[in-house]
Amino acid sequence: MNKYIKSICLGMLICILCTMPVFAIEKDQKAILLKGVTEQTVVKPQPRGSIISTATLRITNGQDGSIGVFVQTLAHVDVDETTFGIFLDRWIDSEKRWANVEHYTFSFTKEEYPDEDLAMKSLSFKILGQPVDCHYRLRGLHAVVLDGNREMLTTETDGVLLTKE
Repeated sequence: MNKYIKSICLGMLICILCTMPVFAIEKDQKAILLKGVTEQTVVKPQPRGSIISTATLRITNGQDGSIGVFVQTLAHVDVDETTFGIFLDRWIDSEKRWANVEHYTFSFTKEEYPDEDLAMKSLSFKILGQPVDCHYRLRGLHAVVLDGNREMLTTETDGVLLTKE
């Protein structure tokens, strides 16, 4: 009986001594807006699903007043259709939130592009005409269709400061 009480007390003492307090940190939106960052790439694998393998989204400060965009979707198999949805957001500092300022949709089908490999489709372009000295981010929607089955994956970059130097 005495050994039993000693074992319980020793177990409780070890539990008390080996615990580490952990505190959650709230993610501040402004902390995402890093100074000096001119490019940010997000590569997101599909945790579930059988069609999409990986989605990539990149935002680049062209340092000439342009925003560079690169989007790519990789599929496990050849697909019938690949669709990209790109949403450009600007940081509104006075309201401490992101606001959507532009959106773009691109769709590629086997009928329109019979010679292209839609299982590994990528697209890059520049966005012009946005105000400089503002932070911008991209949100992407990657969708593929195979035999009538649709699978989607979303990506989101952090903010980059658009400059004109």
